[in-house]
Amino acid sequence: MRSLSSWVLVAALCGAAAVSGRAQQTRSAQPIPDTKSAPANGLDPAQSAALFVGVRQFSHERSLVEVKYAVDDAIDLAYEFSLDRAPPLVEARRVVLALSGEPQKPESKQRLERLTREGAEVTTASQSDIIKALEAQSRLVGAQGIFIMAIATHAFVADGQLHLLASASIPLYHQTCLTANTVFDIVSRSEAPRSLIFIDACRERLRAGTRSALEQRDPVPLFKASAQSMGQVVFYGAAPGGYAYDDDDRKNGVFSAALLEGLRCSAADDHGVITVDALADYVDGRVLTWLKKHRDRFAKKGIQVTVDRGSRNMTLGVCASPASAAPPAQAAHVPPEPAAIRSDDNLFTVVDAAGAAIWSGVVKGKIEHAELSDLDGDGHIEVILGVGGAGDDAGKILVFEGCGEPRWSADTTAAFIYDSGRSGKLVVRTFTTGDLFRNGQREIVAVSNDSQNWYPSRLCIFDSSGALVASYWHPGHLHHVAIGAETAHDAPRIIVSGINNDLRAPLHLNGYINTVFMLDPCDVAGEAPPYLGKLRRGSELWYGVILPANDIVQGIEVVDRNHDGKNQISVWMSSRNVFYLAFSGETCAVARADGATVGAEFHLLPTTR
Repeated sequence: MRSLSSWVLVAALCGAAAVSGRAQQTRSAQPIPDTKSAPANGLDPAQSAALFVGVRQFSHERSLVEVKYAVDDAIDLAYEFSLDRAPPLVEARRVVLALSGEPQKPESKQRLERLTREGAEVTTASQSDIIKALEAQSRLVGAQGIFIMAIATHAFVADGQLHLLASASIPLYHQTCLTANTVFDIVSRSEAPRSLIFIDACRERLRAGTRSALEQRDPVPLFKASAQSMGQVVFYGAAPGGYAYDDDDRKNGVFSAALLEGLRCSAADDHGVITVDALADYVDGRVLTWLKKHRDRFAKKGIQVTVDRGSRNMTLGVCASPASAAPPAQAAHVPPEPAAIRSDDNLFTVVDAAGAAIWSGVVKGKIEHAELSDLDGDGHIEVILGVGGAGDDAGKILVFEGCGEPRWSADTTAAFIYDSGRSGKLVVRTFTTGDLFRNGQREIVAVSNDSQNWYPSRLCIFDSSGALVASYWHPGHLHHVAIGAETAHDAPRIIVSGINNDLRAPLHLNGYINTVFMLDPCDVAGEAPPYLGKLRRGSELWYGVILPANDIVQGIEVVDRNHDGKNQISVWMSSRNVFYLAFSGETCAVARADGATVGAEFHLLPTTR
């Protein structure tokens, strides 16, 4: 039997003591300049292979509650290792996903679609499917490759072994489960010279006081069995007697979320290198912080790692710090210009035209929208984030220089003008940018809604320096905003769509009244019809409603539909109807996509200009 000649990283979420955590760091980071070459550790993604298992639903045991974010964990880690880094640790075409259930996050669904487009295989997560895929994938690995496995599911300890539940497992019958030792034995018999294995288990509370599928009676034998099987690196996601949890804000397991953050350069050390030790310290700190905040404020242990001396400095990634990683001779080197932003919840990565990461960051909230734009017209791109969710940055527009230096932030929250229910805090829904005043600089037009989903919302215009130019209140959530002009010679206009709660009574209608309206950037003030707040009559150029009620606007766009140099506003509805509006607000045409219902109408309110 061939033994593993390098290292194995195991994240088993039941049992053992924690390493000391270090303070969480927010760091901007750049990859090594030659991003098309192999990673610093010499691994070849074309010789690597991976298996990602997510068991959210269990078909044969009704008492098992679902592992809410197990499928998201598997997909997100697969995406991180194969497509969200340059170069990857493994090519997507050499990835297999064994899944039971659907992902929760829209982002995870999109990542799964991208993974399959790039050649990843998806299979079911029965015991036999997992074993078959494990055998095949581990044997694919070449001399310069690495085998990666991640599994998220329920687990329990029995007879000194960790039993992992497949989709059809029945905990009472241990033979229907997959033991961690079986995983280790299959990998050790393969030709894979290196292995990276995460076991994210014990995920949901099934009995009082425990999160495992059966009561955990003896965590010590599990620890010994795992250590003896692997010998190199054992990465536990919980302290002895501790439990792993799901994070409903991140929509990942707490441990998996911390791993994703760490692998995206947040765990890089002072030299910009992600090592086993650095990742362990970072994840331990993040998990412990979450436990203290949400479960036990007296918690002292997050995770545990046992590592052979030779594996502590194993490199998992290189993220060179912009300030210190480059040698003095290269200090004057101009960093690459940002070309795109990849965001996931509160994390974002700025990449260049080749798709290589330039730097990364973390916000205190959820990134609802991100754009690149040259705001001040100096020829250099700025990074713009609109933040929602919960946290200190929620409701703010954050702007960074292309190199990662913070430039300014602006809060969309202000004193509310309506007497109805409100939280007192706004969160950004979306934003767009445009040269509103035709002076060579671009403004940011942001729409924000109440943080607790009460109906007040607000539109804000910020100039390139972050100063508030104007604002406009609305009695219902705003959803979409666009900037455009009727012709190349006309001044820009702001077009907005949303829901107006206060129009139901005067229009004698029930349900959600969807609206589209237009603003002149030079005259934005007041509030929307029917003007029941504390401000003056709004400055809208026109204000229209869409009937019947509950037909939701799914998107707005400025288009030259007739190719005559004259733009119209296309409004896509949930009913599959599409309105084409003139810049005067008049309806030019109504198109119907496949499956569209009839009877959709757009009406201008007579009370507007």
